[in-house]
Parts: sequence; structure tokens; C-alpha cells
Amino acid sequence: MEKTVRSICGFCHTSCGMKVHVHDGKIKRIDGDLDHPVNRGHLCVKAQGIKSLVESEERLKFPLKKTKGGWVRLSWDEALDLAAEKLIEIREKHGPESLVRSSGAPVSYEARDGFLQFMGVYGSPNLTGVSNLCHVPRSVAFMDAFGARPEPDYENAQFIIFWGVNPVNTTRFCSYASYDGYHQIIPRAKERGAKIVVVDPIRSETVSFSDLWIHPKIGTDSALGLSMAHTIIYEDLYDEEFVGQWMIGFEETKRHVEHATPEWAERITSVPTEQIRELARLYATAQGALILDGNGLDMHTNGVDTVRVICMLIALTGNIDKPGGNVFFPFAPQRLLPTVKTGKRRIGWEEFPLFPNCPFPAVKESLLRETSDRPRAMIVHHSNPVLVQANQERTKRALQNLEFLMVLDIFPTATTEIADLVLPSSSDFERVDYRAYSSSRGAYLAFRDKVVEPVGESRSVFEIEYELAKRMGLEKDYPFRNTEEWINFVLEPSHVTLNDLRNHHIIYVTPPVVYKKYQKEGFPTPTGKVECYSERFKNHPCGPLPSFHYPKESHMTHPELSKDYDLMGTSRKPSEFVHTKFRNLPPLCKLYPNPLMMIHPKEAFSRGINQGDSVEVKSPRGRIQVEARITENIPPGLVVIDFGWGNPTDRGASLNILVSDEVWDPISGGYPNRLFLCNIKGLS
Repeated sequence: MEKTVRSICGFCHTSCGMKVHVHDGKIKRIDGDLDHPVNRGHLCVKAQGIKSLVESEERLKFPLKKTKGGWVRLSWDEALDLAAEKLIEIREKHGPESLVRSSGAPVSYEARDGFLQFMGVYGSPNLTGVSNLCHVPRSVAFMDAFGARPEPDYENAQFIIFWGVNPVNTTRFCSYASYDGYHQIIPRAKERGAKIVVVDPIRSETVSFSDLWIHPKIGTDSALGLSMAHTIIYEDLYDEEFVGQWMIGFEETKRHVEHATPEWAERITSVPTEQIRELARLYATAQGALILDGNGLDMHTNGVDTVRVICMLIALTGNIDKPGGNVFFPFAPQRLLPTVKTGKRRIGWEEFPLFPNCPFPAVKESLLRETSDRPRAMIVHHSNPVLVQANQERTKRALQNLEFLMVLDIFPTATTEIADLVLPSSSDFERVDYRAYSSSRGAYLAFRDKVVEPVGESRSVFEIEYELAKRMGLEKDYPFRNTEEWINFVLEPSHVTLNDLRNHHIIYVTPPVVYKKYQKEGFPTPTGKVECYSERFKNHPCGPLPSFHYPKESHMTHPELSKDYDLMGTSRKPSEFVHTKFRNLPPLCKLYPNPLMMIHPKEAFSRGINQGDSVEVKSPRGRIQVEARITENIPPGLVVIDFGWGNPTDRGASLNILVSDEVWDPISGGYPNRLFLCNIKGLS
């Protein structure tokens, strides 16, 4: 029997539409969906791994319990009874705040919402995970300044800056918007005559499509941005009408950047003074200019302040919510989980009062110090903290101090290896889900249909969650019992049901975008205006206006380490994979079999390293072995190492063995995963 299922890929945030052809219950072929506004039929190479993922023999297929003698298979009843017993015991002994949920990037809404309701009814506010390293640090800056997270309006932009982002590689050109085919965004912009600038210390794939490449020293982006603000203000290039009516603290901002001349920034960033002025002038005078910030800014010890500077540039030029700028596109209303609020303070609230959840360092340090109020149990859902967070061995040691660690996943990972209980999750293609997108044409919802039956005994997270809650007597506070009921519950504000999505697949739920909404509504900030001068930050060591600080691990801040560690290291994510996933899938592994270390020819020659050599990379934390790739795309003094290997199924080297967890961003707890001291030596 053959059928074609219209669904959505769940491999990354882009969430492309696809048509999956199924024969006798197995995936036969996958095509891009020409009618889906995100991709218009285009699929990236990751789609080649979907069939392999579903059918892999390495899948987790039944619950597993760790014993002194090794892993023991459990029935679902045994596994859920064990989890309920442990979590009840820990709550009674240590209180509900002793439970932490650790989650990963919400590439699906099942990943976003899984075990959120459980945390509320259990009574714990402690939500942690990858948020200190991805997207949320930048969102903190945008939410503080504008009250909401804007999207780039490519369709009307005449000037585009890609800052700390490589969308040609990642396919992520926004947060959650669509543009009638992401693969056509740059070609259409160039046909329209738009100018494209890339700010990145590395010659990325996106640089090939740019008109101007600005390559500051890594970690110095905020100095570049402040000097652009200086030029815009002191050359009277700012939008006087917008600034006068809608920007709080302009005079304070002007005094704040007075010292930040392009000459000052050149000494820090190595970007020539005239190039800084040119960039500032082009951005400020364009009719519709936007900045897309990227994950390259999150994983630094000064990440939040860097994006606060970007917000300042957007505000000074009036490029907020206007055609071609950074715009508040409509978004589908949804219910937020959990519906039960604890009223309790989360771990780390004193140190990180401006961050919306628990930065991982707060949880980790509490576990390592073994404080009386430390976490005692953790539920890890759609996450792999052992590989993702800095200083892998120290992260593992912290999690091993838990009394109970339960992990839900599809494959064995570095985190499942240290778990007490492992539960098999169904994949994105074995359950239903949905996705919400924004766009200039209006907000819309799209349906992810079930393609095949779950492998083995794997289950959807909401079935697991509800059954566990029922065993603990918590089910009375649940508005859903399974995935289908969850979808109907969270989508009720949009007046769309699961059956509606099944029948129509894509449903628009709002009118098209309206620009300059602030003229009638103001901004969703306490003052109703843009708050680049922030009263909330005023009482924090960062101060009311963003400043430049050298990265906390660099040759400038630690000159004594320069002799032994003369290079700076950073990381990259190959486009064939997502985060720490899929390196065990044969079609993708064949395309990119091993992690690489990229190095400039000058640095390679001085160390006697040849193309393809096995090399040792050493930092003050540890050492790994990887394969050398010599390229002029990397500047001298810097090496770039692939991130994401280190699971038991891929047998590759884990970059985060090298990264410091002794320092972090004071607002977000962002570790310097993109910047660490190292040295290199050849092994062959």
C-alpha cells in the first residue's frame, strides 16, 4: 500500500514543508512541498537522513534502567512507576524546587512544551537547558529595548547586514518567519539592488554573496557597533524624528558613545577606521535597512551587551517596524505552558535577575558545590547538556551529583550514558505536531502529520508526561492527556483545531503585517518607547547602556597564557547536522565523516601541519584530536573546530572538552563556547 503524507521536517528551526511517500509502512521517498511558504519545494541535505533516522538500528526502542551490572530493560509500567517513586520521594524530602527540567533548542513544539506542564503541577520553576547559549541571550536584549523580538523584512530591504550569522549554511534567515522560499531571499534581494554586508571574523559561505565583508577580531563586535553608533550620532545621520519621539535616553547615549570613535574601535577590532564609517553611513542612509543577528553572538561572555548595541543601531536609524527594517510580524496566538504557576524563585535568580529562566551555570555550580538547596533530580528532554555545555567533564561531574536523572531521547547520547533512567522518544515522523510562522502576509500554522508508526516501544513525550503525572496524582491539573489534546489546547486562542489542520495543512490566522504599529500602540515596554537606555539594566553591573568588554578568556585578559596557548579557538556547526544530532546517520556521515579543525596556511606551515593531518588541539581544560583542514577562510591566529561530535554513536571528538566554564556572560550565563585559548600540534 502506498500513500503520500504532507508534513514538516523537524531537523532544524526552518521547519520546511515536505511530502513523504510511504510504501507498506516505510518511507520510500521525500520531496519538498512546493506549496509551503518556508521552502517552496527546496530541501537541504539534512533531509537525506530522515529515512535513515527512522529506520536506524541504533534507535532507543524500550525503557532502560542503569544498575551496577549495566543497563536493564524495563516495561513502560516499571519505568514510569520507578520515575514516579523517585520524584515523589525527592519532592517530599527536598521540596518541589529540587526538580529541574533541561531542554534543548525548540526545533519542534513538542520539544518546546514537553514536561512544561509537569514542572508547573510538580511545583518547580527551575527550567534550564541550552537557553544560555542559543537565541535567548539575544532575545533578552531585544525584549528589553523594544518589548518584542522583530524579524527581518527582506522583501523591502535595501541594505542587509548579516551579523554573527551564516544563513547560507544554517538556512536560518530569521527567528520564525517565512519569505516565500528561504533559498530565494538573497537572490531576490540582489535582483532588487539591495546591498548585503556580512560581519564575521571568518569568510563564511554567506560572505560569497555579500557586497562588503567586515571581519573584526573575534569577540570585539560590540566595539564595532559602538563606533558605528558614534558615527551615526556625531555625523547627524540618525533619524531625528524617530529618536526625538520614541527613543529613551538619547542624550545619555550620545555621551556614552562619545569616546567610541572609529579610531578607538580600529585598535580593538582591526577593522579600518574608514570601513567602519562607510558601514555606518550606508546603514544609516539606506531606505529600509535591517540587521540579522545570529547564534555567533550568543556564546560569548559579552553576548547580551553586543546585541544591545545592535538594538541601539536599529533605534538610532529608525529601522524598527518600518518597511525593509526589523519588523514585528504578526504571530499566531497560542496558550503558554505551564498553566499552573508556582510563585517560587528559580535557581540563580539573584545572580541572573534579567534572564527569563535558569541559566545552566547556576544549576551546574549549585550541583558542584553541593549546596543544601541544590537540584536533586533532573528531567532531560530533547537535550544533550553533557555535549552542549562548556567543559564537558565538569558538566558530567555536576549531573552525576543528582539523585535521579531521567533522559528522553531517540538515540543514545553522552547524556543518556550517565542517566539513571532512559525513555525512548518517538521521532518527529512518528507523531503529529504543528508549527507557527510569522510573515508579512500574516501569521499561519502548518501541520506536521504522522508518517509512520513509532519504532519499538517509543512514545510521544506528552503520553509519557501524562502517564507519569497520573501515577503521581497530578493529572487533575492537566488540560491534555496526549499529543492531540495538547495541540487543541494550545491552539485554542487561534481558533484552530487539529482537525482543521488535518483538512487544510496550512491556515493563516491573522491579517497581513501593519508597519509602524507603535504610532498607534506605542512599544510593548514599560514606557511605551524604545529603551536602549535601560532602567532594568541600570541596577545591574552591566549598566543602563551597553559597553565593550574584552572577552573573559582572551590574550588581552590573560596575557600570562599567551606563551603556552598562542591561538584563539572558536567553533562552527556543519550544515549537514543540527546541534549534536545525526552524526550516526549513514547518508549524512558519508557527506561529512569527521570533525575538522580549520587553520590558516601561515599557522599550519609554522607548525609543520599538512592538509588532512591528525592534530592535537589543547586548551587549559583538556585536549582532543581532529583532522586538519588548511584554508585562507580563517584568519591567522584563529582556528575553527567543528562542534557536535562526542556521542557514543559517532565516536568523534567533543569540542566542548576545550571550553572554559569558569566565566560566563553576567546577564545570560552564556559560556564562551565560541572563544577559548588553545595551541595546536601535528600528530602525523
